[in-house]
Amino acid sequence: MKIFLAFSFRDDDKALVGFVEQLLASHHVQAITGERLAGEQLTPAVQRRIDSSDALVALLTRRDELLGGGWTTHQWVLDELAYARAHNKRAIAVVEDGVNNGGMYQPHERIALNRDQPVESLLILSETIGLWKRAVGRTVKVQLLPAMLARRLGAAGNNSRCRYRLWLRGEFTDWRESTPVPEGGGTFLYINGVDDEHLIQLEVQEYNKVWQSVATSQWMHIKLSSVGNQP
Repeated sequence: MKIFLAFSFRDDDKALVGFVEQLLASHHVQAITGERLAGEQLTPAVQRRIDSSDALVALLTRRDELLGGGWTTHQWVLDELAYARAHNKRAIAVVEDGVNNGGMYQPHERIALNRDQPVESLLILSETIGLWKRAVGRTVKVQLLPAMLARRLGAAGNNSRCRYRLWLRGEFTDWRESTPVPEGGGTFLYINGVDDEHLIQLEVQEYNKVWQSVATSQWMHIKLSSVGNQP
């Protein structure tokens, strides 16, 4: 899973950003940022990074103090959050105490942050990421067989179509396209969104011929052999 982390590049926020990056790493989540791009603006390059991510976490920290009380936050972080929401990405805002966001987020879309006591906020964020990961599912690597068909599918320019669907509790998902990847040892498909209980069915259309598997469990064969008598 990949999560875009939207944040301020100010020194005051470095420690908080570091905590969140460590939290993402503990979930085996790849953190994507716009840090090495233009910075502080929603450029097409940043948009592409958000598009390629599964979700977004926005750190809405204090910027400028308001005369009437409260604080502004960083406009480009707001822009990145709004872009993710407009494109139906999973997104959560971590909002520092005192930041005026105009009431634009529902309670389930925001996590309140006390900078001096961030543990509770980070725990809630950790739970949110765990829920996202279960919803997104795992990526499963599947080897295509028979070998002759797999070699043709892995060849550049082959006029073929590979797709898969998942089965759970009597229902199939829609078919989803997948690109065959030739690697050492064979040709593989990377199947996204897989739950532990899913069965996987593959289909290949090659010219006028269709190849299809049965819906297959994820369990694997482990063969045992005798290694001698117990002393």
